[in-house]
Amino acid sequence: MSPARRERVRGVGRFRNDGARRRYMTAYDSALATWPTRPRQLDVETRYGATHVLAIAPTTSGPKSAAPIVLIHAVAVASPSWSANIAALAEYRPVYAIDTIGDVGRSTQTAPIRTAVAMASWLDDVLAALDLHGVHLVGLSYGGWVALNHAVRSPDRLSSVTAVDPVGAIGRGKTTFLLRIAPDAALASIAKSDAALRRLLRLLNNGAIPDEPLLELSIAGLRTFRAKQPFPRRMSDDDLRAIHTPALLLFCGSSPVNHAVQAAQRSRSGIAAATSEVIPGAGHMLPIESPGLFDVRLLDFIDEIDSRGGTA
Repeated sequence: MSPARRERVRGVGRFRNDGARRRYMTAYDSALATWPTRPRQLDVETRYGATHVLAIAPTTSGPKSAAPIVLIHAVAVASPSWSANIAALAEYRPVYAIDTIGDVGRSTQTAPIRTAVAMASWLDDVLAALDLHGVHLVGLSYGGWVALNHAVRSPDRLSSVTAVDPVGAIGRGKTTFLLRIAPDAALASIAKSDAALRRLLRLLNNGAIPDEPLLELSIAGLRTFRAKQPFPRRMSDDDLRAIHTPALLLFCGSSPVNHAVQAAQRSRSGIAAATSEVIPGAGHMLPIESPGLFDVRLLDFIDEIDSRGGTA
């Protein structure tokens, strides 16, 4: 194998082995079976590989012009993790949940994505292949960074962007959290302990842990796949000023990944069209922990943007 070929393989996300793939796909299908409406499963081609998309048509007749919602998941859980939110979000609007390339899921990466620019190019390829315009782009955790990055670099297809407790993009993580997780992170990595992963999830989510089958989806995702994605670097003040798309930022008051109040303040001062809110007592995975609250906040924001013709 040539050095160039080895470098290409190192830069592409992949399952650890065939058994790992089978474990994860079983978890994926089990989580997807809990969706209230069976989605169409699509694969669209991009310059970085085939991207898997779960598509739901509106379940209730509404305005024909209703703009689509596009969902970008957190690390290691893929699109089935939106199960608690689909019924509300898809009542009047088409919803597309994307398996982020380079992360675990049913997308198949064939070329490395090493930069924020490349990540925006990938997502633009997906939206173009789906022929989507006026999109309400919604991202959770790492997906929140992906969504904000897209608003900076490729906003033409967007009506709004929502970032839920985005990792790295606006705020800074809590040092005390890093110290608390160090022992279990070592056990999870070295001893391959699923129990340690469960404890890490509890710390991340303010003591809560997802119910099955989302718990197995989370653990299997972390255990079975070697992800290859750009690091979610902190956005500069110039980056934030470049976001002119109406933006909703929800920071979780008890999440360890951001100092929520400071992050909300920075987003308000940096993004001209930002609506920022701190959700007191919320852990990191707000749409899973408090789906009703999340759905209401998101849909109220989207409805207001659409009533103004997609402007702030």
